[in-house]
Amino acid sequence: MEKHLLVCVRADSTASYAVRFIKNFFHSPCDVRITLFHVAPPKSSWSKGSLAKGRKLLDETRQWFIDHNFCADSKIDVKSIYSRGNTAREIVQEGHKGMYDAVILGRQTQSVLEEFFDYSVGSKVIWEEIDFPLWFCKCPEELPRKDVLLCVDEDAPSQRIADHVGFVLGDNPNHDITMLHVHDSKEKGAATSEDIFEVTREHLEANGVAPERIKELVVDGDDVAKAILAEVAKKPYAAVAAGRGEHDKTAIEKLFPRSLSVKLLHQLEGATLWISR
Repeated sequence: MEKHLLVCVRADSTASYAVRFIKNFFHSPCDVRITLFHVAPPKSSWSKGSLAKGRKLLDETRQWFIDHNFCADSKIDVKSIYSRGNTAREIVQEGHKGMYDAVILGRQTQSVLEEFFDYSVGSKVIWEEIDFPLWFCKCPEELPRKDVLLCVDEDAPSQRIADHVGFVLGDNPNHDITMLHVHDSKEKGAATSEDIFEVTREHLEANGVAPERIKELVVDGDDVAKAILAEVAKKPYAAVAAGRGEHDKTAIEKLFPRSLSVKLLHQLEGATLWISR
C-alpha cells in the first residue's frame, strides 16, 4: 500500500537528514508518495521573495529525489505557504489536513542546556496535539543502518506505533523488526512480556509483516529510555519506534522529561525516532 509522507524542508542542513533517511530506508523502487512542504516567514515587506526562495528549495529537493532514481516525478509534490506566526502549528495543521501517513522533520543533536532553550520547530511539534506519527531524523552517519527497534508496552500508544511500523514495513522486506519490552520486576500487576509481544505481533502480521522478520527482546530494568539507548548503542538500527505518552507542556518537563518520547527526542543519536499519534 502506498505511503504518503509529508517531508518538512528548511534552508538548513536538517532538511537533508530527512531526505537522505527516506532514500536509504526505502530504497528504490518503492511505494511511496512524497509531499515536500516549506513554511516561509510571515508575509511582510522584509520577507519579500521568501516564498519564491522556498519554492526553489523544494524544486531542488524534488529534483534530488528524481536524480537518485528514488521516485517517479509524478509521485513527488511540493507545497509552500507563508507562516502566520507559528510554524510548528502550521506543520501540524497540514499533517491533519493532508491525512499523511507520517510527518517527517530533520533534527539537530543538542545538549541538555540547549534543549531547555530550544525553539526549533521539531521541539515544538512534539508538544502539539497530533493524530499522525512523527519521524525525527538526525544527522545520518556513514555507518549503514538497518531494521527497526519497536519499543512496546501494554498502553494504547504502543499498539498504535506497532500498527504504524507494520504498515510501513509490511511490504518492505529490507528491514526486520525487534520488539523490545523493558520489564520492571518491581512493578506489580503489569502485563507480561509474552502478552505484550502477542498483541504487538498481531498488529505487525495483520499489516503483512512475515513472522520470521519479527524478533523479541526483553530487558530487565526500571529506566525504559536508558534500556532503549543501550540497545541502540549495540546495534545500528535505522529507526526506533515508541508510543507517545502524555506529557506536561512545562519548562520543567522540557528540562527533566518524564515522557519516553521526549527523552528519546533529546537523547537518541544516529537512529531516526518514530513517535505514534
